[in-house]
Amino acid sequence: MLEDRILELLEKKRFEGVLQSELPATLNASKSRISEVLSNLEQQGVVVRRREAGKNLKVWLRDYSEGSTKVGILRAVEYARLISSGEYSFIIYSNAIDLTRDLALGRIDIGASPLVTQVMFGVMMKTIQIRCVVAENGSGVVFGDSNNRVFATTEMSAMEMNLRAVKDRLGIKGFRYCQSPECLISSLPDVEGIAIWEPYFSSLNREKIPFNELEGDYPCCTLAFNTSYIQRSPEGAEKFVRDFEKAEIDVEKVSSLIEFRAEEVERALKSYKFNPRYSFEDVVEYMRRGGIEISPESLSALFQNFR
Repeated sequence: MLEDRILELLEKKRFEGVLQSELPATLNASKSRISEVLSNLEQQGVVVRRREAGKNLKVWLRDYSEGSTKVGILRAVEYARLISSGEYSFIIYSNAIDLTRDLALGRIDIGASPLVTQVMFGVMMKTIQIRCVVAENGSGVVFGDSNNRVFATTEMSAMEMNLRAVKDRLGIKGFRYCQSPECLISSLPDVEGIAIWEPYFSSLNREKIPFNELEGDYPCCTLAFNTSYIQRSPEGAEKFVRDFEKAEIDVEKVSSLIEFRAEEVERALKSYKFNPRYSFEDVVEYMRRGGIEISPESLSALFQNFR
């Protein structure tokens, strides 16, 4: 259907959007038919059109358009309370680096991603503030089919930090890096293990061990804001944090957004502790335990409103 093709194209374009005048040639459809489909999608609140460069109309999916509060998350159950906190534009990413880069660049306003990723981008670009830890635990090692001492993980993530912390105990000799959970799962025949998060961790019917059984509780992700969003809407930032902290988890909403069955979400939720309290000193110690030494002075601006 033409509608599906338009939505697929707009999803690929994300924040860039596309000129409506380019769609007939791109999709091999008439101007009138495209205009009709876009009008219907606009009325449903799915797309946004805005005039640019005179008479040209530019089109975005609503979640990627200017004017909406954009929240980046990974496809993970650890964001269950965030997802349940209100009607925001949630954008799902396949890896933490892309998410946190877009947060640092101001393409999204709010991001929930691994602490280590936010620290690295925050120290380099000085454009984000980390506000709180979203959840503890919720990931682990799933063992593969090889005895080669190579373990697969996503780069600059809680999974990599945890693997480095238990490297000697697991006898790890090398790492293989993946850009998505699907890549991690496809690596199982060729590696000794993968580090992966919920609900993928619970869904894999293999020998496995949660990281908190190996090293105790740990922060899996943190909530951060782009500094320009804080300057533009300080009330909005505070409201988001309050809504998140008091949110009751809506399993059906979480299930629909991350595209896992409700029973898988409910099972995975048991792996987490939500809204844990961490001090700045706890964060520094966690980074050190994963092999990353950054001076408290360099971190202080990132965490000036941390709670």
